[in-house]
Amino acid sequence: MLLVALAVFFGACYILYLRTLQSKLVLFGREVSPAHQYALAGGISFPFFWLAGAGSAVFWVLGATLVVIGSHAAFHQIEAVDGEELQMEPV
Repeated sequence: MLLVALAVFFGACYILYLRTLQSKLVLFGREVSPAHQYALAGGISFPFFWLAGAGSAVFWVLGATLVVIGSHAAFHQIEAVDGEELQMEPV
């Protein structure tokens, strides 16, 4: 369901992009900027993302990323460096 919600959202954004290339959108006599159109598309699709469980997917991705990066940092072996390379030259 999350993939369907994402596909519909990006499809709507693509349609908005194509529409702004052709002509400006005018509502109630005022021109609506593309940023406001994208914000409206995001606001309308937010409940669908909520129902699809996008929040839990984001936290799973963040958690898995932290585990992978943390384990890489824990097991990374630092090469032995001579002390001369770390000294600064006098100015």
